Amino acid sequence: GFSAWNDIYDLVDAQSGKQIFSETHFLLKDREKLILSVRKSSNEEEIYVIESLDDKVNIPLKLRFCKAVNIFETDSNCIFVDENKLNFPLTIRKWQEGDYFYPSGMNGKKKLSKYFKDEKYSLLDKENQWLLCSEDQIVWVIGKRADNRFTSKETTQNIIKIVLEE
Repeated sequence: GFSAWNDIYDLVDAQSGKQIFSETHFLLKDREKLILSVRKSSNEEEIYVIESLDDKVNIPLKLRFCKAVNIFETDSNCIFVDENKLNFPLTIRKWQEGDYFYPSGMNGKKKLSKYFKDEKYSLLDKENQWLLCSEDQIVWVIGKRADNRFTSKETTQNIIKIVLEE
C-alpha cells in the first residue's frame, strides 16, 4: 500500500501525468482524476504473432479474420483491409515511442503519441492500447482507428474483414 500520505495529498494538485508508486500499485494523476492501478510485474514486451488468417486470436484480445466480398459500414470494432497489402506474420503489440500511422478519414500521417493526446488517452489507456501491425507498420489501433494504407478501397480484390469481439 501507499504510506507517504503527503505525496498522495500533493498528487491532487500536481500536473497531469504525475505518478507515485508503492511496491504493488501506482497512483496516477490524470487531468481531474486519480487512477489507482496494479503495477506490472514484468518489463517484457508483449508481442503476439499471427502466422495466417486461419489463426484463431484469443489472447491478448479476441480478433476474427474472414474474407469478405463487399465493404460494409465499419466501426471502431470492425475494419476491412486489403489482403494484398498485409505481410505475414502479423503482430499484436503495444505502442512504442516513434510509432506513427495514417489514420482513416484523415490526410497524412500522425504520430501515435499525438493521436493519443488528441483523443485524450490517459497514461493507463496508452499503456493498455493494442496495435495490429504488418511488419513495423500499424494496420489498426485496435478498437479505435484503422490505417489508410491498409483499408480496402472500391477496387480492392481481396478484402479481409477484421472484427474485435467483446
